[in-house]
Amino acid sequence: MKRIYIYLFLTIIFSTPIIAQTSSLHPIKKKWQRSEINFGIGVNWNTFQSMTLDELLIFAKDPDQLKRDLQGLEEEATPNTAGADLRVSWSFSPLNSVSGNYKTNQALQVGIVLNTPKEAMVSYKNQDLDTSIVFCNIHWELGLNAAYVFKGTWGKRDRWHWYIGAGANAGFTFGNNMMLVNGKYFEPGEHPSTQPVDDVSPEPEMYKAKSVSYTRVFIPYGIHYKMGKRVLLGLDMSKGIGWQRVGKDHVNYMKKSSGFALGLKYLL
Repeated sequence: MKRIYIYLFLTIIFSTPIIAQTSSLHPIKKKWQRSEINFGIGVNWNTFQSMTLDELLIFAKDPDQLKRDLQGLEEEATPNTAGADLRVSWSFSPLNSVSGNYKTNQALQVGIVLNTPKEAMVSYKNQDLDTSIVFCNIHWELGLNAAYVFKGTWGKRDRWHWYIGAGANAGFTFGNNMMLVNGKYFEPGEHPSTQPVDDVSPEPEMYKAKSVSYTRVFIPYGIHYKMGKRVLLGLDMSKGIGWQRVGKDHVNYMKKSSGFALGLKYLL
């Protein structure tokens, strides 16, 4: 019995360097390899199913604070909101389990995006009375993006790079406020913020608003030109739909949620 233990001990001692050497020659690869870092600056816009004053006042923590006499005024509402955004993301290439190499034509993109305030706005105006009352909801949004994309190249020396895929976004807001602008009549297409502050058009009134969260699904796509060995410059775009949750109970459907940005990629 002692001889068996001795043989077993010697086998372990002498086989360990061989196992270690084999592992060093064929290291286990990670399933994902970081391949790119992406930066972007652009605009994004949402188109809601509808936008009315009753729907807008749901954003207010105390809707009674915004009640005004609207008799004799005509309603003008738009279901569109738009704002600028800043984004950064990282791309990870998956491991091909058969070849042991990382796939260059696919990637998982994960990133964050900061949206500047977008205004959901409903106006009441009367040109003859030279009067307007504008109700707005304003908030910033910080979101997380994730997308799986398929990539390719074409052109001389593969200078042009393209991608398309499927993705999702989850966002939450901060700086939530209701704003009421009471002033002079403004023409269609004119923004009420352009009015000068005076006795007729005083400073906007600000009130507290509820928190808002977003969920979106979208198709990301883009095209970039390789400027150097590792740097690409181009356009990043997306089209999709989404849902906006106000407080705990109310949900607004966004029949369009799109983005457009100038993108910079750095190959790692």
